[in-house]
Amino acid sequence: MARAVRNSIQWVKHDFSGAYNRKWPHAYFRAHLALDYMLPDRAKPVFERIFADYRRRRNKTKLKIIDIGCSYGVNATLLRTDLDLDDLYAAYLGSSGPLSGRHEIEHRAFFRNRGLRDDIQFVGVDPSFRAVRYARNQGLLEAGIPANLETRELTVKERCALADADIIISTGCVGYATERTFARVYDASAASRPWVVVFAMHPFCYDDIAAALRGYALETRLVDRFRQRQRRFSTITERQAILTAMAELGIEDRLERTTGYVFASCYISAPPGEVPYGRTLVSAVG
Repeated sequence: MARAVRNSIQWVKHDFSGAYNRKWPHAYFRAHLALDYMLPDRAKPVFERIFADYRRRRNKTKLKIIDIGCSYGVNATLLRTDLDLDDLYAAYLGSSGPLSGRHEIEHRAFFRNRGLRDDIQFVGVDPSFRAVRYARNQGLLEAGIPANLETRELTVKERCALADADIIISTGCVGYATERTFARVYDASAASRPWVVVFAMHPFCYDDIAAALRGYALETRLVDRFRQRQRRFSTITERQAILTAMAELGIEDRLERTTGYVFASCYISAPPGEVPYGRTLVSAVG
């Protein structure tokens, strides 16, 4: 039933695809600002906490992060600088914003002058090759894999780029990417036993991805207190369809009904005993 619900939601869920694969990210930020899209900002302190936990657990200082659905490198930007999402909206969309123009040298200089952290290295995975290229050109990503891993396997070169990962993250790609993408990415980095931290928009079910990760001996936990706002509903039709789907799947919808925003749940997958919070998904480990 979960798969059928997911497929039905795709027909009414707001479609951002027209803004995802352009040379410049202005249309992307404009489309997201229109719906008060905030998930990467809300997820930032959660990721920072988990990165700190991982460093203590694994005794590591420098981290290699894989971002599935990286688009224009937003998560990399937020986590490698002191910028927040409002700063980026203003920089790209403000009439005198430092990134409002379309000049490569100005964009590169802006991010370089923000003092990009070098203790976190990002590799981005996204079907939008122009978005990945932009993030790489600005130095936000160490490497990028512009591929739809729903439809093909990784190449040898791409697998090498993903090897030795510490943590795999994603904000908002579940529903576009399924267990096929996550399994292919994890398989390429499985030797280093990375954690997986994903925010999945309601009502998309995470069970299939958790089951795929179970094949690599990972335990998946749903961390209720890390649930975050993602964006406003785009239409009345979308709101009703999402609320109906949540009811069918037994997902508590009090926040969606009262705030006008759709939320995302946080799932963490790691080797047994390594994640100290959350409740284990029964369907993923039973």
